[in-house]
Amino acid sequence: MTAGTPSPTRSVETDASTELDLQRIGKTVQTLHASCWYWEALSGKQAKTILRSQEVGTFLIRDSENCAFLFSLSVKTTRGTTSVRVQYKNGHFKLDSDVNSDTPEFDCVLRLIDYYRRDSLRGGEKHYWLEPSGRREVVVKLLKPLRHSVPSLQHRCRTLINLYTSKDDIGQLPLPPALKQFLRDYPYSY
Repeated sequence: MTAGTPSPTRSVETDASTELDLQRIGKTVQTLHASCWYWEALSGKQAKTILRSQEVGTFLIRDSENCAFLFSLSVKTTRGTTSVRVQYKNGHFKLDSDVNSDTPEFDCVLRLIDYYRRDSLRGGEKHYWLEPSGRREVVVKLLKPLRHSVPSLQHRCRTLINLYTSKDDIGQLPLPPALKQFLRDYPYSY
């Protein structure tokens, strides 16, 4: 091998990693679109206006205005509306402003949202937004997604089935395999 020629092993590893990232991000975007609370190119200012009149804990996902990040989470807090970038690094998503050193990471933005939403619904107070001053007084509270459109009937049925059926029981339902996979593709009840 001559100097300056890339190692074939390194190139294959990079290609596999890039392919995995593209698949993971593509699947995440597809799942976000199905949710109807992914607002795409909505600006932070527009998100603030839309969420202003909503209840505390109402949230949406949008494209990040910062090109170093793919998504931003905008949420109505007790102090008003805030937006938090969602980091994507080494194949995983995590919130950019959760100050815990053990900030959880997920392979999909919806799994990230589901984690914080479940914690919020249980009254959890272990995650805080990092204030510009460095204080961490505002608890992460994600309760209700703000949809920009009405979900399809198929999606609505899927969320209701997921509300009343555990992941383990999906396989036992008297449904064709394609429908069972459809339910598994979006295992959330919102």
